[in-house]
Amino acid sequence: MCTEENLNRFKSYDKLLDSLRSKRFVVVIDSETGLVLHVFKGVDRDYIVSPCKMCTCSDFVINFLLGKRGYPCYHVIGFHIALKEQRFVEITLSHDEVKEMVLEIVLEGFSKLLRRALSK
Repeated sequence: MCTEENLNRFKSYDKLLDSLRSKRFVVVIDSETGLVLHVFKGVDRDYIVSPCKMCTCSDFVINFLLGKRGYPCYHVIGFHIALKEQRFVEITLSHDEVKEMVLEIVLEGFSKLLRRALSK
């Protein structure tokens, strides 16, 4: 998914550039298991992302997985860029906090716990 063509497609995409500037790409580390999660912190919604592989956003599911478009969402490509350029925020949470954050994202689409952790 992170082909040169897709990287070039998004390199000047305003939403992606703004997300990099706003530090919306968050690497979450589980302090007890060492599990690493990639989370895109959106304005209204948060997404669990696997760079260059998948995203939980509806754009990825509807347009890419269902074949309406031949390239993924900007979260997937953006996380690859954020990691490569060291333009992400890293936080460490307890195992219970990671579980709570994931449940909030999956069930509510938005994690209050993530925002509290980032504001510390």
